[in-house]
Amino acid sequence: MSRNSGWSIRLPMTLDSTAEIDALVAAIAARLQRWPTGSQDGRWQAAVCVPLHYGSRGLEIWAIKRQDGMRHHAREIAFPGGKPDDGDRDLAHTALREMEEELGIGSDQVRLLGALAAVPTATSRFTLNPFLALVSERAVAHPHAGEVAALIRMVVADFFAGRVPFRAVELASGRRSPIFDFDVGSMYGASAHVMEETLGAYADAHGLRFPEPALTNEIPWL
Repeated sequence: MSRNSGWSIRLPMTLDSTAEIDALVAAIAARLQRWPTGSQDGRWQAAVCVPLHYGSRGLEIWAIKRQDGMRHHAREIAFPGGKPDDGDRDLAHTALREMEEELGIGSDQVRLLGALAAVPTATSRFTLNPFLALVSERAVAHPHAGEVAALIRMVVADFFAGRVPFRAVELASGRRSPIFDFDVGSMYGASAHVMEETLGAYADAHGLRFPEPALTNEIPWL
């Protein structure tokens, strides 16, 4: 499926927020070109939506904690998403449909900003295809009680100020696997890589340096 979509809804924003988002869109496109496309043989494609929203303290990133009893990734902190349905036009459509199902925010309240690099999961055969989306300031989330245990709203500035605990596990490959700690639990694995890439794009867009993680031997996915 194509990773492109026809959505280009423009939402009311201040001049400062418009420049902030436009710079992020350019940084996303530039970073995506630098990522190699690996083999997807034998993997199931899924799409996730990374919702951005302007709250009282500035730009936020939203994530969810999944309910107990979910077939895949129960109790994990992740982004709204899932597998494509037959009626989905492309993976971007999947991501926005899943956000509407899980958070009650329709595509008429969203501006699709672009795709991030696909991330394979380590504990399943899924590959996550992430899409950033700007949610209208007027939108109100209504989390689906059967799928979402909590909506987590994180101010982007808090990550760069070191107010969000940030750890990483060194893998045998020499790469690091990021972990972000929140009051309701930890985000790790593919979702944390998506979060790190989102914040990396924001740093590129605004000339910021993202804090280095504290190395840890605690592996939350084992």
